[in-house]
Amino acid sequence: MVMRSGNASSFLHTEIHNGDEAFDNLRMEWDQLLDASCQRVYFLRWHWNQLWWQTFRPPHSHLFIITCRNADDQLVGLAPLYWRQRANAGIHHIREILFLGTGIFTQTSEYLDLIARRGYEREVAEAVAEALKSESHWDKLWLSEIPAASIMLPHLQQALDGDQETTACQNAHYVDTQTNWEAFKQTLGRTTRQNTQRLARRLFENYVCRFSRVETPEELERGMNALVGLHQARWQMINEPGAFAMPGMERLLREAARAALAEDRLRLWTLQIADEIVAVQLAFLDNRTAHCFQVGFSPTYAKDSVGKVMLMLCIKDCVDDPLVREYDFMGGDQAYKECWAKAARGNLRLVWLRSGLRSLAYASLKVADQVGRSMARAVLPSAVKVAGHRLLERRHYGDVPNLPRLTLHSR
Repeated sequence: MVMRSGNASSFLHTEIHNGDEAFDNLRMEWDQLLDASCQRVYFLRWHWNQLWWQTFRPPHSHLFIITCRNADDQLVGLAPLYWRQRANAGIHHIREILFLGTGIFTQTSEYLDLIARRGYEREVAEAVAEALKSESHWDKLWLSEIPAASIMLPHLQQALDGDQETTACQNAHYVDTQTNWEAFKQTLGRTTRQNTQRLARRLFENYVCRFSRVETPEELERGMNALVGLHQARWQMINEPGAFAMPGMERLLREAARAALAEDRLRLWTLQIADEIVAVQLAFLDNRTAHCFQVGFSPTYAKDSVGKVMLMLCIKDCVDDPLVREYDFMGGDQAYKECWAKAARGNLRLVWLRSGLRSLAYASLKVADQVGRSMARAVLPSAVKVAGHRLLERRHYGDVPNLPRLTLHSR
């Protein structure tokens, strides 16, 4: 579908892409556009989104990628979206538009947004809004994990009009690494600073330790094997399945890590005791920000606080690395993050329901669901609640055998 939007001097040709082949054909232009935008972040890269779509494509969904081109056929804007139809008890109802990377049972992507070449932000937001409004086969726009500081969001909100709801998601703590290590340590609380230094000194005195950053494909495979094994072992000790029990998660991260290593967008750190890897941390680097995505450390060395020491070593490596200006913990309000990071970013969720019978029915179901959930939390035994949650998971991943119980934010 092709349409025009904007004022007379800045018409943009807008097209909606529904097929995988069109997605593949956008690869080069997509990343070139991202590099020329103010939205540059790893989780908006073409390869990450293509991997996510291959791995986690929800049932009853298809791509809904909107591209915007100027009069010279230059790609100046892109909305990385997909369409899906929700179903309850086998009955299809609300039809949603979401960001790629969202809408499944675990969080995989953050800092999502419309992408616009610098100087085209307002025109792209208006063009995307017009493309959305001209397409009648959807009922709900559900855009999550938008940076609160997004320069695209106000333009999109103004262009959409109508009843919108913008709510806060979670905060993402980060460390400004554009300093030296001694100066950074002084920003920490005395307890954090003294305890971590003492733990690190004791670990390196008691064991033959080696901290390093993965640089070769061979090191990467060994490091990823250790990450999966250590992460799973730690969570299974407390009777939780761990992130890699989710079907597809290991494949997603292995493929993403291989590509990121080749593009110098990977930070995979390992800590060895003798010849054994006892701690691993995986981060993706883009726009000089290292996004900490997953960690794992050996339960055997839990008494030595190897996880705390590893975190300190990774942050120190980022402080010492001129290519890194921020170490980003990503979303989640775990208390330990506040011990290291004094700054945090907010993320927002934009929801827009179109008028119509489907939307009205959905709103009624939502109210009933909220009332039912409140009553269920109050009166149902925990075993029944868990069974209900597993039923919802299986409804979403109905074709996956032996689906484990999933836990959000299990970094």
